[in-house]
Amino acid sequence: MKHKYTLILTIIVVSLLLFSCSRQQRYSLSKMAMGTIVTITADSTSNKKAYEAINQAFETIKHIEEIMSPYIPTSDVAHINNNLQTNVSNDTFTVIKLALELSYNTHGLFDITFASAGSLWQLQSPSFVPPSQGSINQRLKCVGYRYIQLNPKTRTVIKQKPCVTIGLGGIAKGYAIAQAALVLKQCGIQQGIVEAGGDLQVLGDNYGYGYTIGIKHPRQEGIIGTVILHDGQAIATSGDYERYTIYKGKRYHHILDPATGYPAQSDIISVSVITSNPTICDGYATALFIMGTQQAIAFCKNNAEFNLYCIIIDKNLNIYCSKDLLQRISFSHHSVYPF
Repeated sequence: MKHKYTLILTIIVVSLLLFSCSRQQRYSLSKMAMGTIVTITADSTSNKKAYEAINQAFETIKHIEEIMSPYIPTSDVAHINNNLQTNVSNDTFTVIKLALELSYNTHGLFDITFASAGSLWQLQSPSFVPPSQGSINQRLKCVGYRYIQLNPKTRTVIKQKPCVTIGLGGIAKGYAIAQAALVLKQCGIQQGIVEAGGDLQVLGDNYGYGYTIGIKHPRQEGIIGTVILHDGQAIATSGDYERYTIYKGKRYHHILDPATGYPAQSDIISVSVITSNPTICDGYATALFIMGTQQAIAFCKNNAEFNLYCIIIDKNLNIYCSKDLLQRISFSHHSVYPF
C-alpha cells in the first residue's frame, strides 16, 4: 500500500488567450503542504480577490494536514494510532469512512492500516535493506481494514487490535484538494486548478479549451502523453517510479500489497484515474496498480457505477485506456488499447 505525499504529474495549461471580455487573468501560488508542493491557480479580474481565495484554500489544506498527518502528535491520526478508541473531527471521520468503503470495494487492496507494515520499508535510507520475512509476517497481523470500526453517532474510531496503525496518505491529499477547490468556488473563482504533488482537480473548462494535463513518463524524464480534463474532474496517478530504490538489482517501490506486505508485483508501472471526486482518485489508482492490467481493466468495466476513467501503462509501455477517454488523450509514440 502506498504511503506518500509525492507524485509528479506535469500540468500543461493551455493559456494562449485566457482573457475574456472582463480581462480575467491567471494567478498562481505554490507552498509546501502535506509533504509535497501544492500549487493553487485561480483566474480573476482582481489580484486581491484571486489571492484571498488562494490563501483561504491553503488555510483549509493546512487544517486538514494538522488533523490527518501521523507525524503531528496532536492530530486525529496520531491519537488513533496511540489509542483503541478515538473521537475525531468530522473531516477525519468522513475520510476514514470513505477509505473503508474504498477498501470494501477493492477487497482490501486499498487499506489505510497498511501503515502497520509500511514503516518497515525505509526506501529513502541510503543503507536500505529489505525487511525480513519474519518481521513482515509479524506486522501483517496488524493489517486489515476490518480491524477498524466506526461509530457515526459519536464520531469514534475503534481499533480491534492495539497494534493497528493507520496512514491516510492515499486519501487525505485528495480530500484536501477537494476541500480547497470548494473554497475557491465559494470565493467566486470559476476557473482554476488545485494541484498537490501531481494529484489535481480543475475548476471550469479553461474557456472552452479544457485543461491539458501531461502524464509523466514512468521510465524517463518528461511526459509520455496528455489527457484533457473538464470542469470538476480530478486525476491521480500511482506508479512504481514515484518512490523506489534498487537493492541487488531489484526495484523496490512504495506501493505495498496489503496481502503480502511487499511492494506489489504488478505488470503495471503507472495508472492514472480520473473521476469527479478527488478524495477517492488516489485510492483507486493504488488498488488498480496492485491488481495488474487485466484485473484492473475488468474492475473498471464491471464497476461502471464508480465512474472511473483509467489510463494504464504496462511494463512494455503499452497504453490501455477507458474508451470514453479516447477523444481526449494523446500518446503519440505508443500503442493505445481502449477498453
